[in-house]
Amino acid sequence: MRSLAERESPAPAAPRPAAPGRAAPGGVQIVRGHDEPLDGALRTHQFGGVRVALVKGDGPRELIRPARQIAPAGEGVLRVLRPLTGVVWIVQDGRHAAVRAPQLICLDSTRPYKASMPENFRLVDVTVAHRLVGLTAAEAEPLTARPWTGAEGLAALLSALLEGLGRHGREVETAVDLLGGSVVGLTAALFAERMREVAEDPQIARQALMLQVQSYVRDRLADPGLGPVAIARAHNVSLRYLQKIFQEHGISPARWIRDERLARCRTELADPLLDHLPVALVGERAGLYGASHFSRLFRDRYGVTPREYRKERVAP
Repeated sequence: MRSLAERESPAPAAPRPAAPGRAAPGGVQIVRGHDEPLDGALRTHQFGGVRVALVKGDGPRELIRPARQIAPAGEGVLRVLRPLTGVVWIVQDGRHAAVRAPQLICLDSTRPYKASMPENFRLVDVTVAHRLVGLTAAEAEPLTARPWTGAEGLAALLSALLEGLGRHGREVETAVDLLGGSVVGLTAALFAERMREVAEDPQIARQALMLQVQSYVRDRLADPGLGPVAIARAHNVSLRYLQKIFQEHGISPARWIRDERLARCRTELADPLLDHLPVALVGERAGLYGASHFSRLFRDRYGVTPREYRKERVAP
């Protein structure tokens, strides 16, 4: 199934390959690692499990992820590219598309792809682990090489956020704990929207709902009343159905919420910019109220108390 953007725009001609025995103009980068940084990165920001990089290139450039470089096991990542200037051509999963600002496009590191920039360019490259958006590599296949317009709805919000990070990244470094959550939440919600557009069977529909629920929860972790019943009611599904879609991922809704809260706390405890926050307040910011309760849950999950975890990071 082709997206609306693909149907309305003629497919771009593929860039000409270099002549045999000659290097491709502008260079070719073989992307060997799942989350290998792209050549030309001017600056990079790490938001927990999300990395945002501003990349600049002069002249033609190709990124190639060959099948021989892809290990059969291991966690993959999704890359969302947002051009600031120039055009980006993408080929993956039997589809091809071209995007310019303010459009967005997605790649999956677990399968071969090619990205071509035939002219000078600047772009924002967002790397998100599959687990952060609740997708396996197979489930993410409908998302790749399908442009988002970036001019309306969720795509416009994410496009504007990435443009701001690309242009003003140095000025917003003190807000990384908030921006990381915003990038993940908007990306997951956008993926859910796209999966509804291309849904062809109940399994994809359930996965789209799972992404919606996860985005909803991450935006409300501080709410002490957040629980499976409230989530099911907010999404107009039964509690039994909500439990079913989580069981397909081997976890219960309540356990997943608790793990997300603890992961948020660990990220904040690892951030030196947040060392001024008392440990108990870090727990409350993620909906874990009561210092002893928070400490016990954190120790059960990570083997140390929150206070010990922060001290171990600071000690060296």
